[in-house]
Amino acid sequence: MKKSKLYFKLFTGLMFVSFFIKCGETQSPVHLAENKKALIEIKKEIKVKEAIITDANVLYVTVDDDGTPRNGYADYLCEVLKENNSTVTLVKVIKFGSTNDAAADNVYGVLLGESTCNY
Repeated sequence: MKKSKLYFKLFTGLMFVSFFIKCGETQSPVHLAENKKALIEIKKEIKVKEAIITDANVLYVTVDDDGTPRNGYADYLCEVLKENNSTVTLVKVIKFGSTNDAAADNVYGVLLGESTCNY
């Protein structure tokens, strides 16, 4: 077999494998149009200081801590997500500026409230 035919077969085989792999990829929750739209709406909320959607499909929202539990606010944010057809499944409301706090729930900060979005 000539080298050119061998290279052609190798090239077409690699192209097929590359195409197949690309078709099977899933898009990160952060980049889904519905999630981007929902995030824009959530960032318009007066209480919200920062908001992000992680690759784990979790919405983290930071707010000032006024001493009240924020589970109800997290439920409300689930409704906003639902209205925008978001794929986010969990909302965590975090105390703004608490990333280095000793009581931090995780790297994002102190957990004030959370809700599992059931839709």
